[in-house]
Amino acid sequence: METKLPTQEPHTFFGAMHHKSAERGATLIEAVLFTVIALGIISGGVVLYEQASRSSRTNETVRMLTSLQSQVRALFQSQSNFGTSDMASVLIAANAVPSSLQKDSNSDGDNDSLVSPFGTTVTVTGARQNFTVEVEDVSVDICSRVVAFDSTGNGTVGTGIVSVSDGTDTDSDGLTSSEAAAFCTANDVKGEVDLTWTFSK
Repeated sequence: METKLPTQEPHTFFGAMHHKSAERGATLIEAVLFTVIALGIISGGVVLYEQASRSSRTNETVRMLTSLQSQVRALFQSQSNFGTSDMASVLIAANAVPSSLQKDSNSDGDNDSLVSPFGTTVTVTGARQNFTVEVEDVSVDICSRVVAFDSTGNGTVGTGIVSVSDGTDTDSDGLTSSEAAAFCTANDVKGEVDLTWTFSK
């Protein structure tokens, strides 16, 4: 007696193949969608981090410049002028700047120079009736947020601003926010500029 093996109907077989192919297609689409969403979240996070970091560095720069002005004026209030010397050692000796803004430039164990919140050199120098604060390698985006001041000498970083210089151009009659952006990009090198503020007594 001949035994017949069960056979799968052609439509059932091809239907199963079609179903599995559809599942694979759905899985692939889901994977692509997941990847796109994940990349979007990561990109958004990076942008937010950069914005927060830029804002933080800007605020720290403003606080540093405001504090330096106040400390220099306080230290020299009883004197007729600021002299013409580098003031780093005086400010450090008087504990007028936080340790985070101090640096041991010659590795002798003692802090003897000043640095910005982003690690670049800061120089405070007497200029007789005025004094200057130079901050090296300020990124253009931070520069455009901190150099604005009006014709009376009031600005983002404080009062008594006589002028702001980028090493090539000097502005002494005020910079609006829109003018500040142009000023910061006029002579930048690879997106950075050295800024020098001159402050009055």
